[in-house]
Amino acid sequence: MGNGYLGSSKILTSAANQEIVPETPENWTSDRYSIYKLSFINKNNCSVKINGGSSIYLEANQGFESSKEDKAINSFVIVEEGIQYSFIGAY
Repeated sequence: MGNGYLGSSKILTSAANQEIVPETPENWTSDRYSIYKLSFINKNNCSVKINGGSSIYLEANQGFESSKEDKAINSFVIVEEGIQYSFIGAY
């Protein structure tokens, strides 16, 4: 089903409205990866927007996970700057 994995190589710190789903290589037909499984951990309280939806509040270390039964994620934005996070996804 999947093509591979992507994620952070260390704890990262967000900029305001930080998109964490990377852009795809130039030879792909879509602008961003379509992630069918995602694990995100936030070290600080923050808000996120998934696939352009409304802000969702996450307590520090609450994180977010999706599985192959959920809708694919092509946008995952951390609203605030200075949020420490890491993630791994399958595409």
